[in-house]
Amino acid sequence: MERKHILELALEELYRRKAGVNADIEAIQAELTGTGSTIRQTMQVPSAGIKRGRKRTAAYRKAQAQRMREIWAARRAQDAKAAAPAKTVSARRSMTAARKKALSLKMREVWKKRKAAAAKAK
Repeated sequence: MERKHILELALEELYRRKAGVNADIEAIQAELTGTGSTIRQTMQVPSAGIKRGRKRTAAYRKAQAQRMREIWAARRAQDAKAAAPAKTVSARRSMTAARKKALSLKMREVWKKRKAAAAKAK
């Protein structure tokens, strides 16, 4: 229903523009042929008979503003939650260079044993 209303409003706006363009064309043609008055007088968009969109009441605008505040507050909260800094490892739990080296050597031994076991299985 809402989409239909929007399309109707868009169509009315396009017809209004079309009427304005047609009036401009007629004014220029009249100026070229010398039969019309000046372009400034004739190049005005006719406003009579054009149906405007529905007017919103103050209560409707207030309710809509409140809904949008809630929507944006939820979005900001979600963005803040997503942008929260990741938990960092504390200094006492961080790995020292010596511990990294020892772990690297240990893993190399494990990989050598796995490679030897895989070669033996073939």
